[in-house]
Amino acid sequence: MHGTIPHDVFTPTTEEMVNLPDLIAIFPLPRVVMLPGEVLPLHIFEPRYRAMVRDALQGNRVIGMVESATDARSSSTERPAIRDIGCAGYIADHKELPDGRFLLWLLGLERFRIDEELAVDTSYRQVRVTYNPIRESAASLARLQPVRNELRSAIPRLVDLDVEDRETLEEQLGEISDSQLIALACQILELPSNIKRRLLEADNQIDRFLLVVEELYRHLEAHPEIDGDATETLN
Repeated sequence: MHGTIPHDVFTPTTEEMVNLPDLIAIFPLPRVVMLPGEVLPLHIFEPRYRAMVRDALQGNRVIGMVESATDARSSSTERPAIRDIGCAGYIADHKELPDGRFLLWLLGLERFRIDEELAVDTSYRQVRVTYNPIRESAASLARLQPVRNELRSAIPRLVDLDVEDRETLEEQLGEISDSQLIALACQILELPSNIKRRLLEADNQIDRFLLVVEELYRHLEAHPEIDGDATETLN
């Protein structure tokens, strides 16, 4: 992985403008799970995946991120075993290097379940998928407000920022979606793929928020040197 997040990646209309296809190319990686709302920087250097990116850029700019099943023997082959749940990503920004490599910033849109892998002529793999978005009632979303507030208050104190930048981040946290808030917390806490997999597969947004807050407390316990304001916020 490589690169930084462009300032304009989180445009409010990006997810609304993308018509997610049922047939998508997939990019399997070991111990990498992308979540809806996450911006994933990628360094694309293998020829087959350079071709995948070029085709995506000429089409709908959608790529499916799936985790390789690293516990399977075939994970080290050209066609590793993969998990059946992944996340569709939109190429929000990219840079092609002189030698043909790509730097991508992939915006996670929606999770999917793989229905079947297709026999294709392309060097990269393609699958047919069914999207499985979380549907929440207004009452459920209202119950999330306290835990939302916990994350929004704690996150700025987990990163090294000056006063002005911290205030800017606090303002931005009030405007982003629940999915983006969870994804940002995962990035700052540097959660491993097994935890992110649980988040991706969760049945509802409440379970996702509670899992992230649990990991936040664990992080604070392991790092007592963190600004005490973060702990006070959660008590």
